[in-house]
Amino acid sequence: MQRRGFVQQLAAGACGAAVPGLFRPDDLDAIRRAGARLTGTAQEAATDEEFWREIQQAFSVNRTITNLDNGNVCPSPRIVTEAMVRYTWEAEDSPAFMVHEVLERQAGGLYERLATLSGCSPDELALTRNATEALHNVLLGVPLKAGDEVLTTAHDYWGMLDALEQRRDRDGITLTMIPVPVPTTSLDQLLAAFERAITPRTRLILVSHAVNLTGQLFPVRQLCEAAHRRNVQVVVDGAQTFGLLDYKITDLGCDYFGTSLHKWLLAPIGTGLLYVRRDHIASTWPLMPGPAGGRGTMFKFWNLGTGSPAPFLAISEAIAFHNGIGAARKEARLRYLTRYWTDKARDIPGIRFLASFAPEMSCGIATFQLGDVNPDALRQYLLERYSIVVQSMSTRRDPAIKGLRVTPNVYTTLDELDRFVGILHDVGRNGIPKPPG
Repeated sequence: MQRRGFVQQLAAGACGAAVPGLFRPDDLDAIRRAGARLTGTAQEAATDEEFWREIQQAFSVNRTITNLDNGNVCPSPRIVTEAMVRYTWEAEDSPAFMVHEVLERQAGGLYERLATLSGCSPDELALTRNATEALHNVLLGVPLKAGDEVLTTAHDYWGMLDALEQRRDRDGITLTMIPVPVPTTSLDQLLAAFERAITPRTRLILVSHAVNLTGQLFPVRQLCEAAHRRNVQVVVDGAQTFGLLDYKITDLGCDYFGTSLHKWLLAPIGTGLLYVRRDHIASTWPLMPGPAGGRGTMFKFWNLGTGSPAPFLAISEAIAFHNGIGAARKEARLRYLTRYWTDKARDIPGIRFLASFAPEMSCGIATFQLGDVNPDALRQYLLERYSIVVQSMSTRRDPAIKGLRVTPNVYTTLDELDRFVGILHDVGRNGIPKPPG
């Protein structure tokens, strides 16, 4: 199937999602009932295909397309999309009144739910449009002067590194990127690399909880403890773990945390979250100036002008869906799906994974190389010939990173993974077929 055909399929799927009656108001109740019958551990639930069929049916995804690129943006379950549509229509009744007097006032309850999910106080949180916006508030807003050092790695997200490089060029800070081996052998290896790099000039550390390029997890809690002993603050990029791993933000012990809620939490596209520890709020400058009365509060980070509240209000339904599954079960299922396909792919000639699958090293994200097969060419072949969506991963900052990232989700079926692995086996034996003519 050529690119045009793939786009037509996407359009057909989108039209199908808009058909009246497709949304099932009892989705969440069905999931809760299915979860209530589970009595075993999260690991036992991970392989209960009857339970996960209930979860799969809560999505309106187009099954002619196999989306294994959920580390980018995840589709929302029907109840989330339906809620966003409902809030959008409510705003149309009388936009100025509904947006500013009614819908925005409902955000208080949302902050309470996010605080419960995060393990912190509501007044330490701000809604943003994505992890990049959340973390740019911090990386460009933390007080630093010329000569102050920021530590990070070449594997951190390009948008955050771009922000730090701009600050280096604008403010004269020193930016030090710690090399990360691919694959990494242990978390102790990563922790030791950071501890060795801290100097008397180090003021801030940026670390990804999970690297988007490879899925490699970092020992964030231990790193925060080591940094705080040296009076160094820590910023955590949690875009690839919030809603994937079973943890609270406050479990990490970090000073700042940013994430995209439209990834693993399955909230609407264009929703994110910023956490700033209470004693750092007043000293951190926002990207956009807030009102004078809010300069000491988290409200200053959400002062973006007029916008639709609908995507943000629908986060509540995403939280309810997440809790209906159970965070531990969700993490266990995504670990299981990744191990399911990677175990079947291990004997493909030339395959190499860029992170370990030990539980402390990665979860739900796997990046691989396949001999001398060009990753971009393989991605295009999977897309155009089989309608399978994966992500090419590379970075100019580390040539060792070059491969395809595979990120299934709770709606992914085992049949879809079997088909994907079967195609990889064929490519491993025969290469990518040349186009006819």
